[in-house]
Amino acid sequence: MCGILALFGVGYSYCSDREFEAALSQMVHRGPDDYGIRYGSDYRLGHRRLSIIDPRHVSSQPMFSEDGKVSIVFNGEVYNFQRLRDELEGRGLSFETNSDTEVLLKMYLEYGESCINDLIGMFAVVIIDERVSPTKTVVFRDRLGIKPLYLYQDDAVIVSSEIKSILSLAKRKFTLDRFALSSYLSFRYPIGNRTFFKDIEQVPPGYVIIFSGGKLTSRKPYWKLSDKINALSRDEKKEEQEYLDTLGALFEDAVKLRMISDVPFGAFLSGGVDSSLVVAKMSELSQQPVKTFTIGFPNEGFNEFQPAKVVADIFKSEHREILIDQDDYFDVMRQLIQIKDAPLAVPNEVPLYLMTKELKKYITVVLSGEGADEIFAGYGRIFRSADDFQKQDNLDHDPELSAAWQKKYGDQRFESEVDHFYWMYNYVKPQEKLSLLNDEPDWKEIEEEFRDFFRHKFAEVPALNYTEKMQYVFETVHLQGLLGRVDTATMAASVEARVPFVDHRLVEFSFSIPTELKMKWSDAAAENAGARMLGDQISENLDTPKYILKEYASSYLPDEILYRKKLGFPVPLTEWFGADFASLARAKFADKGNPAYQYFNMSTLTHLVNNQSKSTNRGLLVWQVLNFYEFCDIYKDYIQ
Repeated sequence: MCGILALFGVGYSYCSDREFEAALSQMVHRGPDDYGIRYGSDYRLGHRRLSIIDPRHVSSQPMFSEDGKVSIVFNGEVYNFQRLRDELEGRGLSFETNSDTEVLLKMYLEYGESCINDLIGMFAVVIIDERVSPTKTVVFRDRLGIKPLYLYQDDAVIVSSEIKSILSLAKRKFTLDRFALSSYLSFRYPIGNRTFFKDIEQVPPGYVIIFSGGKLTSRKPYWKLSDKINALSRDEKKEEQEYLDTLGALFEDAVKLRMISDVPFGAFLSGGVDSSLVVAKMSELSQQPVKTFTIGFPNEGFNEFQPAKVVADIFKSEHREILIDQDDYFDVMRQLIQIKDAPLAVPNEVPLYLMTKELKKYITVVLSGEGADEIFAGYGRIFRSADDFQKQDNLDHDPELSAAWQKKYGDQRFESEVDHFYWMYNYVKPQEKLSLLNDEPDWKEIEEEFRDFFRHKFAEVPALNYTEKMQYVFETVHLQGLLGRVDTATMAASVEARVPFVDHRLVEFSFSIPTELKMKWSDAAAENAGARMLGDQISENLDTPKYILKEYASSYLPDEILYRKKLGFPVPLTEWFGADFASLARAKFADKGNPAYQYFNMSTLTHLVNNQSKSTNRGLLVWQVLNFYEFCDIYKDYIQ
């Protein structure tokens, strides 16, 4: 787990060696253990190392071939590197290190860029190949976007693990991307690989990009989840036990591979099904007690210490509870925005970072349960609401259903599944968001861009039903925001987070599991009753979200953990914003010198701050706007 930086192309020489070194050093938190730079005739490669596999200096990067003509910088882990190494040794190759980096380099030397298809892991990679003229540069990112990678292209190309290093080297100001701002307010993160800086993009997950002499020659996916889904047989029916057996085998291997480490490791433990199952499997595979960590606030109802302790006691883990307070939270928020190069997406990024800082005293690698909700229908209130779209046809004939609809949707009616999904997926509904922004035509045009984006996502998997299309969007779009949060909060404390549920083999398999085994009705009577109810009334009352995963976990975990009501990580925002912090927010929002000021309707924003304490959702929106103001204040020298 590291930070990488590459500068190449015809204009590379505009940057001095000292400037490149300074840009690389801005990512020291990603790699405090070692660093290296390679200077070529038309490129610079930099690497900050967090030593995980073979921590000896001989495994440092950039690493290069015996003839010195192929160089690599790599952030992440190739979990199956030992198996791949065995195959390469069978072909007569020898190794000087025990690292996955050397395996990856020799995989490329042996198979070219097609070697990517054999990798299991999380990775962001730049390879400079001087065996051909002009020099070829290969850039690729893991299939599901676990590790970040940003790209900027002008006369030179800059590729980096963090945007701040690109800003440092680009020597120009950037237009703030309004699409990203509007997306952030609606969805909590910029969708579609956008960033808040126009002309700086995220390399799309599952893509390989090739440059020749610094000129783009190829940009294409080497893996598409939609292709895997569309190739599935929709007619093949299996018994529930077959799905459970395959799930168990894949999950066990995913966890086992992610426990390979030459430094101490542990796990986040919230007491929910996902993290608890990860801890259960780790305990089964480990000969030593697993180190586990839970964080919470002193406010009543704002921590999960009790269920986490239940799990810790069952598996006799070496467990620690970490308590934080309001002062800790707000002191750290601005610092974390600066590390992320973007506004924070959700309030629990701060406690996640604070927990990671504490656990760094004990471990360097942590396993986490992220990704299970997306593939096993854990967002029950949303996924079960897919049926609401069809039920709107019955509103005139069912007064009880009509009343529930009015409470949930108001007067809204939906012409298509995409329209309904778009309404559901917006945390802040378009009308309220547009009233908050200044009066410019761009905002409504951007809103249509969002709708088109989701239409295209739905069209990628035409054979899926509406619920499955929702899950596909959550896996290919929503997951990006989630993974970005985990990466930022952990790497800020120089800790590597690993996510077994985002193993691409497990993800591919999950889309073969029928919906009725992911969200299972309690019984036939519940299913009949659900025909006259909406999704949020049904979920966890008449059905079991993540049924197939919970059934697998039932041999490890008690019912009190398996069937707890779903609860996002709680942060007492409403209490805080109703106190002195609201005054701070008002002062920030009134600052006309902040670049953020121009984007908002101050009258609406002031009203929101004054009334947010009555609503958790409004408190969250105030928090988001405050984050954006802080972000713009930090990066005002780079925003034009």
